[in-house]
Amino acid sequence: MNWEEIDGAMQRSYSFKTQTDLAEFVLKVAKASDELDHHANMIVSDCNKLLLEITTHDSNCLTEKDSNWISRIDLLS
Repeated sequence: MNWEEIDGAMQRSYSFKTQTDLAEFVLKVAKASDELDHHANMIVSDCNKLLLEITTHDSNCLTEKDSNWISRIDLLS
């Protein structure tokens, strides 16, 4: 699945073979987010599914920060 714009935010779902694979990816996302100082909502379900949602809350819309963050995260997957 690719990124989709939903309610003013970009979202992407991921499925992993194991919960450990999911946890390792979440850690990579967290480290990249800290480096960029831009953080997403991360929702884990069914022990191997992840939903990432990013928007610039201060601007109440999508910005270049979101595009840069998405590009960085896409390199991880």
